[in-house]
Amino acid sequence: MKTFLPVYTKSLALREFILTDTPKILAMSQETSMRRWIPDQVYGDEKEAADTLRHLISMYSKNPLALPYVLGVSLKETNELIGHVGLSSIENGVEIGYAIGLKYQGKGYASEAVIAMSELGIKVFDLPSIMGIVASANIASCKVLEKSGFKFVNETFRLMHSEKKMIKTYIKSRDLTSI
Repeated sequence: MKTFLPVYTKSLALREFILTDTPKILAMSQETSMRRWIPDQVYGDEKEAADTLRHLISMYSKNPLALPYVLGVSLKETNELIGHVGLSSIENGVEIGYAIGLKYQGKGYASEAVIAMSELGIKVFDLPSIMGIVASANIASCKVLEKSGFKFVNETFRLMHSEKKMIKTYIKSRDLTSI
């Protein structure tokens, strides 16, 4: 079932996590942008980061492919882990999530990873659509979704990461992809 991995793009390789990624995941979780936009993915110590990775790794062996399904985002040339991208169940469908380390932001890597993961979700997981849900104030993340072919649905005031805020919702549907 995993014959489609790793997924290569122009600059990246989307690959399964391994436990030796723990120190890098912990370090990225401490960055300002993670603390601000994805506080539930900020880890207090290496044990907490490793426990999260163990859970994500355990999901790879589920049959059929199960959610959450989160892959490491690595530079293709060096194999350096620079972030993650994944699909998770939400109340009314599936959501894409992503983060790229601060040192690598602004280079198009997030869009490249989101495009690849959303195509994987539609082709391999046979999803009819994927949602993108971000804080309206996270302008860079909104641009990633738009650049990746997601269409704006609405903007509402609701709970996100235990805090009420303005949220933008996007969607990428099977009929909007290049497949």
